Amino acid sequence: MRSPVTIAIPAYSERFFPEALASALAQDYAPLEVLVCDDSAGDAIEAAVLAAADRRVRYVRNPRNLGFAANFTRCFEEARGELLKFLNDDDRLLPDCVEALASVLDANPAVRLATSRRRVIGESGEPLPDIQATSPVALVSALVFGRELADLALSNGVNVIGEPTTAMFRKSQLEVEGGSIFRWGSRDYHCLADMSLWLRLLKTGLAYYCSTVLSEFRMHPGQEQERPHARFECMVERLCIAREARRSGFLASSGAWRAALAAVKARANLWQAAIGLDRGTSEAVAAFVAELDAEIAAAGP
Repeated sequence: MRSPVTIAIPAYSERFFPEALASALAQDYAPLEVLVCDDSAGDAIEAAVLAAADRRVRYVRNPRNLGFAANFTRCFEEARGELLKFLNDDDRLLPDCVEALASVLDANPAVRLATSRRRVIGESGEPLPDIQATSPVALVSALVFGRELADLALSNGVNVIGEPTTAMFRKSQLEVEGGSIFRWGSRDYHCLADMSLWLRLLKTGLAYYCSTVLSEFRMHPGQEQERPHARFECMVERLCIAREARRSGFLASSGAWRAALAAVKARANLWQAAIGLDRGTSEAVAAFVAELDAEIAAAGP
């Protein structure tokens, strides 16, 4: 018997939502629940759900605007499936996505996270060239040790595992800290929210990587991490998550730890060299780089 799956859409922006919903409903897997937690102010998302007229969809209107992390957490709490796949409201799934990932999780109890290659698309859904994070991890589908996949991402400072849309996991295996699925080690993550979730799952067991593209990750100017004020906060999160990961047993070798710190510093150097930073930001970045230098020196040769 196949495990029930929930595709959970933490909806806020109506612009691309109909495409996301249509891609969820195009899955031929059963039993399937498509959960929409509506955090928007208007009625367009609810109207799109009603227009779809599909009994697999369960619509939940939040009583007030919850915000990014709380809406994801509500999706997690509301999901009825044993297997859970998030779908960002601006991304899309390919039709065989759920089948490909769920079948692996059902067949391999040791697999804690199933993910795949993903395709970058633009505002109009046009394919875009791969970025570093979406380049293939492997040329063939494979099972890997979870810690090894996590270390690969951390040592290179690149989320090769994927955005929330990319992966699938067992709901029962995610431990929630402090009422938020994106809290780890008493810190709430935003820029690296997905990594904070994946790393907790990958502390034990295996990961599965499917070399076939199963989802599409949309890049567009409206994304929050593209806004200037978010860049420095994201850089700080990279150092925080590397430290927490090492405390949790990742990056166990001194070489892997130094590589992770160096990856954070490389991004900080690019930011430091940026033109047009105000004085306060420039000083904050300089202090951050000095802190990194001290930590790298302490890591040893």
